[in-house]
Amino acid sequence: MSADHVERAELESEYEALLSFMYLSPVGIVRSDKDGVVDMMNPLAAQLLMPLVKDGSIENIFDSLASVAPELRNLVSSFQAERGPVCENHRVFVTQAKDGPIVLGCSIIKVATNLLMTVLSDISRQVAAERRARQTEAWLAGIYTSVNDFAFFTLDSGGRIESWNSSVERLTGFTEAEVLGRSLSRFYAPDAAVSHRSPEHIALTRDEGWHVEEFWCETKTGRRYWGQLLVAVLREVEGDISGYSVVLRDVTERKLTSDNLKRLLTTDHLTGATNRAHFFELAEAEIGRAQRQGRPLSIIMLDADHFKRINDTAGHQAGDEVLKRIAAEAKAVLRISDVVARLGGEEFVLMLPSTTTHEAMEVAERLRRAVELASIETGVGQLRATISLGVASLEDAASTLQELLAAADKALYDAKTAGRNCVRTLGGAPISAVNPATNERSLYRHR
Repeated sequence: MSADHVERAELESEYEALLSFMYLSPVGIVRSDKDGVVDMMNPLAAQLLMPLVKDGSIENIFDSLASVAPELRNLVSSFQAERGPVCENHRVFVTQAKDGPIVLGCSIIKVATNLLMTVLSDISRQVAAERRARQTEAWLAGIYTSVNDFAFFTLDSGGRIESWNSSVERLTGFTEAEVLGRSLSRFYAPDAAVSHRSPEHIALTRDEGWHVEEFWCETKTGRRYWGQLLVAVLREVEGDISGYSVVLRDVTERKLTSDNLKRLLTTDHLTGATNRAHFFELAEAEIGRAQRQGRPLSIIMLDADHFKRINDTAGHQAGDEVLKRIAAEAKAVLRISDVVARLGGEEFVLMLPSTTTHEAMEVAERLRRAVELASIETGVGQLRATISLGVASLEDAASTLQELLAAADKALYDAKTAGRNCVRTLGGAPISAVNPATNERSLYRHR
């Protein structure tokens, strides 16, 4: 056998070994050039990426992940070494399933000047376990290091305060007569006193055995502090819960020192809106609460009309100013309990707890008008912009976040088909006329 035949046989053997390794691997593997053009992938990689592609075609790994991880392309382009790890276990929040978020771990290795190997694995369970562990560790650390910041008391089976001790007065300033028989809302700051929070806290404790939550509290003298509240089942009588133990902790100092880090992890750097990954976490939890309590919840999907034209004619900096103004106008019409998030590009989503379809349509219309009337200052002068909006609610037969977002996206498509700069709900129905004499923004923010 000639040397050429031997070399060819060795190459074929190596290629077959590579194929065997890729197809039998327990993780997704994608081979591409430095621009992301795929030339080989195993079935598991295709399975993990399929929810992200609309036409079922995975030709470019960066394009496939652009909607959830646009930073990957920049990570690769800025990697100057000839070979080596570009990123390791970079977390990508793909979407939300009924039982929790779908999170991929993504590692990219540059193996040659124009050759990348991308490894994908589903780490959803690991992320959920880490979140629970961090929560438990925070509580244990607090108990051992900050005992003086705690108040201990108990609730009866209906969630009313039934015991009092000096720790309660030391932390909150309230006397025994001022708290006995009251609900947990006794300690809330006025702007945190959402009507459903206290009974919902008890309901979650009954379901899970314990529950922890943080919010602004206020002492008897009016001092605001960031409170961390742990409620746990205290005792059971013949299988029925007859009481709860409560630990209330002042964690203001910890909150202030961690806010900057949290803002980096949860906020879109350009617009100040909630980022995509954090929105999915918030929305999944909020939908669960709404379903348990039988409360309405609505989603508004929106994006800027003709945004590519704005970027092409006025420049990307002007486009950035448009996006920032849209986020600012959205925050102005929303309540403190609502969420505005940037999903990517020019697309935003608003989450409105305790809000019906009709109420959400009115909010969407007020936001549409506010953006339409806004004069946006840019480096090339003042610009005008419009937005299209789609509304969907849990009452529209949606039971999961994925179904709710799909319904809102369909309504947004209907709004664009109808000519843009309008609001549509599932089925394409336009909003009815709103009385211009009504102070709708004030009514919504304080209802």
